[in-house]
Amino acid sequence: MPGPLKAALAGLVLLSAVLAAGYLLSALRARRLARQRADLLQDVGLLQTALLPPVPAVVGALRTSVAYRPSEGPGAGGDFYDALTLPGGRAAFLLGDVCGHGRQALARTAFVRYTLRAYIEAGLEPSRALRVAGPVIDQHLGGSFATAILAVHDPAGGSLTYACAGHPPPILVGPSLVEPVMVASSPPLGLSLPTGMRQTTVPLAPGSVACLYTDGLAEARTEGGILGRPRLEGILQELGRDATADAVVDRVAGEARLVTDDMSTVVLSPTAGVTAGGFREERLEVDRAEVLDGLADEFLEACGVEGPARAAAVAEAERWATSHAEAVLHVRFGTSGPTVEVLSRNGEGLAAAPRKQALA
Repeated sequence: MPGPLKAALAGLVLLSAVLAAGYLLSALRARRLARQRADLLQDVGLLQTALLPPVPAVVGALRTSVAYRPSEGPGAGGDFYDALTLPGGRAAFLLGDVCGHGRQALARTAFVRYTLRAYIEAGLEPSRALRVAGPVIDQHLGGSFATAILAVHDPAGGSLTYACAGHPPPILVGPSLVEPVMVASSPPLGLSLPTGMRQTTVPLAPGSVACLYTDGLAEARTEGGILGRPRLEGILQELGRDATADAVVDRVAGEARLVTDDMSTVVLSPTAGVTAGGFREERLEVDRAEVLDGLADEFLEACGVEGPARAAAVAEAERWATSHAEAVLHVRFGTSGPTVEVLSRNGEGLAAAPRKQALA
């Protein structure tokens, strides 16, 4: 065999060996990356389950459904929800959104969820849980912030009591259709500001649907602009009493041309035999400076309290706030219109205030 041909054959053999080694290395690397990806997705899934746990179809006396859809990626976002039963057949629900994505957001989100759950499980009402948890959460968010809504359903009175921290109030449709009072809404967690100053109780009669949701749904981009809360309410009305969280998210995704944030929702409806809802209530805690700045007056005006009753309640709130650091304005909506009670925060928390004045 001529020398040049031998050299060519030796070169081909060497090239084949190099290519085979390269292919083997590439195959091993691809296999290793596939294992790492599977492990990563499993870890993300475990973390996601910690933030978005499975929820039974019935919690307390409410039919319950939950849904989560990430805007992109495997879903390592800042949304969270939770549901738990409380003594007396009551049920509590948490929904929130921590700013950011990724590993750090997951850690912050887990901390916020478990902290809020602990205070609700300890028996605090929604506004008090937010107020007590606020300073604790502020120290662990590292300059970030979180919005949240806590809600408790009491089947004995057919009521849903909720408080928000920088979060939109729930949408109610059906017999319990109520327009929320947005004045004096409490700020998000993590901003080192007092929160949990507002609390609302609404009737949740049989046939009603309540929807807790994160901003991702209302801020979805459609051909006509941002979807918005009114259209989200329209979707719930169209779905009716059989609405589910998955159906709501599917409808929003179907109308959206762009979703820029994760979407999470909890949809609740009373089971058969639940007591018809009672009266609606709005509550606001104010200090003296806030009363003097007109916040109490604005709140009562938004609640429909008019004339001498509003002026008397504001004056009483200033007296309470001066002598007790804070005053509570408690508005109850009855068949004859709203009535106001002004009392101290401590007194109301103990269900016994030394001075308690009803103003009609």
